[in-house]
Amino acid sequence: MAIQIPQTVRHAWGEELVLEFVPWLEQVIEEKTSPRLEQLVEEKAVPRDEYRQVLSRLDVLEHDVADVKENVRELRGEIGGLRDEMNRRFVEMERHFELRFDQMSERMLVQTRWLIGSIALFGTILAILQAIAHFTP
Repeated sequence: MAIQIPQTVRHAWGEELVLEFVPWLEQVIEEKTSPRLEQLVEEKAVPRDEYRQVLSRLDVLEHDVADVKENVRELRGEIGGLRDEMNRRFVEMERHFELRFDQMSERMLVQTRWLIGSIALFGTILAILQAIAHFTP
């Protein structure tokens, strides 16, 4: 008696597994004297009601997971928008600080020139006063 494996099972399991499973199953069927097949079925089988209950629970979980995936997708979109907004603001802040530092640098340069000019002026005034004091009778 040759066992016929449905195409869907062949597709799901693959040829390699089917080629190993069929001889094993034929051997188990031939050894009908031992209750191995019946024990195997009793140990591994699930009642239809329990199977349907598990399927309904899986359907509910699938629906819930789909909602969670949609929420995660929305959150990722919002986070991407926030990231873009923050990057734009950081670029604006960088430009603003660069402008401010340039203005500060220019003001410091002007103040330094004034300071050096003032010191030179005071030095010149002191030198003139000393010369006057030194050469006056």
